[in-house]
Amino acid sequence: MNLFVTGANGYIGSNFIRKASSRGYKIFASTSKKKNKKIKNVKWLVGNIDKYWKELGDTDILVHLAAVGGYERFSRFKDCYKFNFLKSKKLLENSIKCGCNKFLIISSKKEKKIKSLKINQKIIKDYEKKPDYIYALTKAIFSKFCLDLSRKKKLNLRIIRLYHVYGRNEKKTRLWPSLISAAKQNKNFQMTSGNQKTDFNYIDDVIDGLIDAINFKKKKKKFPQTWDMASGKTMSVREFAQKIWNKINPKSKISFSKIKIYDKKNYSTRTDNLWKLKYTKPEQTIEK
Repeated sequence: MNLFVTGANGYIGSNFIRKASSRGYKIFASTSKKKNKKIKNVKWLVGNIDKYWKELGDTDILVHLAAVGGYERFSRFKDCYKFNFLKSKKLLENSIKCGCNKFLIISSKKEKKIKSLKINQKIIKDYEKKPDYIYALTKAIFSKFCLDLSRKKKLNLRIIRLYHVYGRNEKKTRLWPSLISAAKQNKNFQMTSGNQKTDFNYIDDVIDGLIDAINFKKKKKKFPQTWDMASGKTMSVREFAQKIWNKINPKSKISFSKIKIYDKKNYSTRTDNLWKLKYTKPEQTIEK
């Protein structure tokens, strides 16, 4: 089976192509990076995602992971909208022209908090004051386009909304590696109150889940589909951090400061629309 994977050099994308290629999938890996490591069964494609890639004609499933703004605290609407909607829209349209009509679209849990897709200057300014929500808004707009297009064209389309992903090779500024680094160096670590709740999923579990999800014979009820992908085990950020800290057990201390505006959002996985992952406890993955 041939896969066309965007965002192949991203955190999730790079882990995905390594494991998928090792399982025999042939992969066209789209990236903006000019130099890429040679990986068996992977052909690197350097360029914009909205380019008319001839390889889409040999693709069985498009796996769209690329996005702008997902890991940035404050994102510009113009940048996110251009990539997450306009360029991604063109990618799907080009794919359909080439005969590929199966899509796995990776989105975010934060999409669930978007109540309206109406856009004007006031709404954009309001969202730009809220970390991550410009990203979520533009992803929600794209998801609606995908669902409408799938119904119109009768495409096999599956949108996967990921919860918090952490683990090996994660960006050093993220919570999990920051905690481990501080604890191992016996440095005090200060973070937000951490009262918000979400579902924490180790990278290997998520990759296994995504590879499972490209099997369109599984859960093959009526398309299009929107699935939340997580373990279903919600915990607070504070609890997650404390588990990791206690496992290393440094002489230094972890402290939780006054709650900030963007700490108030909780993301429950209590839903019937859950693509359930296996669950790796945070304290079991520190040495990996």
